Parts: sequence; structure tokens; C-alpha cells
Amino acid sequence: MEPWHKVATPRKEVREGRSFNPDEFAIHLEQVIAKTAPEDYREPEQFFARTCFTRALREHAGMVLRRLSGKTANTAPVMTLITQFGGGKTHTLTALYHLVTNGAKASNFSGVADLLHQAGINAVPEARVAVFVGNAWDPREGYETPWIDIARQLAGDKGVKELGPAAKTTAPGTEALHRVFNAAGAPVLLLFDEVLNFMNRHRGLADSFHAFIQNLTVATTGTTHGAAMISLPRSQVEMTDWDVQWQDRITKVIRRVAKDLIANDEAEISEVVRRRLFEDIGSDRVRRNICKVYADWCFDRRAQLPPEWTAVDSAATETKAREYLRKRFEVCYPFHPATLSVFQRKWQALSQYQQTRGTLAMLAQWISWAYRTGFTEARREPVITLGSAPLDVPEFRSVVLGQLGESRLLAAIDSDISGAQSHARALDADTKGALRNIHRRVATTILFESSGGQIDKVAHLPELRFALGEPDVDTTSVDNAAFALEDKSYFIRRVGSDGFKISHQPTMKKVVNDRRA
Repeated sequence: MEPWHKVATPRKEVREGRSFNPDEFAIHLEQVIAKTAPEDYREPEQFFARTCFTRALREHAGMVLRRLSGKTANTAPVMTLITQFGGGKTHTLTALYHLVTNGAKASNFSGVADLLHQAGINAVPEARVAVFVGNAWDPREGYETPWIDIARQLAGDKGVKELGPAAKTTAPGTEALHRVFNAAGAPVLLLFDEVLNFMNRHRGLADSFHAFIQNLTVATTGTTHGAAMISLPRSQVEMTDWDVQWQDRITKVIRRVAKDLIANDEAEISEVVRRRLFEDIGSDRVRRNICKVYADWCFDRRAQLPPEWTAVDSAATETKAREYLRKRFEVCYPFHPATLSVFQRKWQALSQYQQTRGTLAMLAQWISWAYRTGFTEARREPVITLGSAPLDVPEFRSVVLGQLGESRLLAAIDSDISGAQSHARALDADTKGALRNIHRRVATTILFESSGGQIDKVAHLPELRFALGEPDVDTTSVDNAAFALEDKSYFIRRVGSDGFKISHQPTMKKVVNDRRA
């Protein structure tokens, strides 16, 4: 089988080995509006070329566009966009901004024609858009309050006039907001991001802003050609008591009339990754052949692997189950399905994990390193497995530890997995051929499958076999490597009969050895 790096081509910046961190995959909506964002985000044509219209994004955008078109069925006047940090909310808001500000010509952008067809409308409606980005907003002349800013965006000086003379100090009521909407002379779309950040920075305006949001939701409900989308974080990590209190108050106000939307779609992360990180994933024939070999190998050993990948209900469904597994490999290529799914299966509950941008940052560095060393070191991996994660590369390791939220794992990684004197390297001294570095590969997979020991997750033998097994690496070799690691390691421990996990806390073996030393 052809190694993946000779089939798929990463994007130029990935091939060149530029350092990536999660912030590089973050969109700043205020920069998009000011035309200062990177070109991939600033220019709508390029933005949509790299955008994967996940099921969630299609549904959210479709609801808004239908609402702006005057169709009220299966939609809502106010929508709350709920995500964990790094979960794609600003990408959704940016997509809506580019769609509506480009109107009819947006139909020519990649994926938009299908979006319109699914939404049941013929074109992107013409509308006025107002955007409020709380972490970037500060008062200035002519924009003394958020509602003055929004009124000016929707209807210029006329919109501000409709707010009335008290607008510089008092939040407008619903009637004043209705007048602003009418002055806009078109459907209105209101996009709110980083609301809590604004309230924290301008605490003196918190009560007025709360009243404004309350009245705005009522006013938007009173129009059939208007929509508001307000992003709210799912996690309360790193929030102060004040933050939590105000988030609860804002949430209660919004949810009286709002429809909750979840911004990211975990099942479609593979397509998001491929669009963002790869130029081309190679010939269909070559990919399908590789995926068939892997899937058939796994299916024939399904009794030893996790049932969720290979479950067969009856003899009649065996063919379908085999084909389903092949499709899973094809959808994820050049990644092994276990590589992409581990972040949804095992990392979701990590408080520091940035679901979309954190995954992209890790995979970008991983691909960059693997692509370059694939040629220089003649690596032969047909798909990118968890075991190939370059934990010995400081930049990559730093991103992983940042997403796990536990820097103390560095000692465990150095001691047991990738350090020059690590136990895995010592065990690998005599490995060769397809089993070369099998202990390092298994130890690396244990780290990912057990979430670095941060939450109650365990790397079970069936998961290790599925993640690393292939025609030249039998399941027994994976099992033996796991048991050998547990026997020698200082931070990898057994859990139950078939589970393993790594932790920053040493095992009793290390404590005893340290005392002997």
C-alpha cells in the first residue's frame, strides 16, 4: 500500500512546516468586518472554499436565511449559538455575515447553492446586518452605546434618531427598536459575539445591556423578516462568579424566545479537517484500495475490536456492516478513523479542550511533521494512526499538553514514551520491520485514548488494536506491547483486565525505584 504522504497533499503552509497554534484557527469577526482579517477569512469566496457546510452549519444558516425571506416555519426570531471554547461559533457568525452582505451573488460561492436548495429558498435575501463583537467594542463619538452602534449599522443617522434622545444613557424599549428596524428598509440580521466579555469590561453598562437584550429579543420576535443570533459559551471554565451570574441572567432572557443551536457537528470533523489542511487527498482508486484493505482486515477480526466499528446484527447485515466500515475509513482518509474520532470520544469533557481549533492545531503540526519526515525517513504508513503522533517534537507536544490542560504530563511523556531514555524506546531497541517502534506507538495511543489521565477515560485493548492493527501488525503484537509497557513504565498503569491509562502521577514502581536509588 502507498504511504499516505505520497497520495495526499497538505496545503502549502502545512507542507512548509509553519508553526501552528490554536489561535491561528480562530476567526475574529471584528477583523472580518474591518477587512483586516487574513485573506482566507476576509474574502468570502476563499472563506467558503475552505468552509465545510456541516449539517449544523447548514441548519443554522438555513434557519436564518428562511427567516430573512419571511418564512417563519421551522425557524425562530432569536437563536442562541452554544459552543465550548474553540467550537466554531464565530465561524458560523462569519458565514452568515458573508452570506447576507453579499446577497444574490453569494449563490456563486462554494456550497451555497446546495444550502439554498436545502433551505427551500431561491437566493440569499437582501438584508441589513448589524454585528456586535463584545471583546472588541468600546464607546466612541457617535457610538456611545451598543444600541446606538447597532442602530447606526442598520439605518445610519436615521436609525440613531429613532432611538430617541435618551439613547446615550438608557436602553431603548421595544417600540424604539421597531422603529429602527423599519428605518432599515429591509430585513435585519443581528449577530452578537463575546457578549459576556463586553459585560465584564463595561460593568457599569451591564444592567442597561441586559435590558437592551431583553427588549431586542421581544422586538425581533415581533417581526417576520428579522433574526438575531447570539453566541453563548457552553463551558463556565475560568469564569468568575460575576461572569456566571450574568451569563445565567442573559441566558434566561434570551431563552424565553430563542431556539438553542449547537455550533459544531462532531460527526463531520473529518471533512472540516480535510478542507482546512489538505489541497488534495489523491486518487479515488488508490484511497479506496487502501481503505478496503484496512477495513477488511478489521472486519475479519471484529471479535477483538470495539463493537461500535464492526457490529453485525445478523448474517443478513454482514455485507452492509463491512461496507459501512470501509466508508468510515474512506471518509477519514488520510487519517485512521480512530485518530479523528478520539477527540470526540475521549476529549470532549476536557475543560481546556478547544474542539475545532484545538483539533486543527494539533493535526496541522502532526501532518506537517509526518509529511516532511515521510520523505526524509522513508516512512511507510498508509494512513495516519494515533501511534504516529510526534510527541518528541516540542511544538506539537506543547499544543497537546495545552489542550489536555496538564503540563505535568511532560515528565510522563519523557519517561515512558518519547524521551531519549524512555521505557518505550528501550523496549523498541530490537523492533524492526512493521513492528518498528511498536511500544512507542502503543504508548502514544494510550496517551490519546486515556485523555492523558485528566478524566475518567481508559485505553482499552480493543481500542488499541483498532487504532494500530493492520495486515502487518497483528493484534497480539499490540497486546504484548501494552503489557510490556505497563510492566516497565513509571506512569502507565493497568485499569481492570484490559484497560490502560497514563497519568502525571507516578506508579508505585517509580516510587520504589526512586527510594532504591
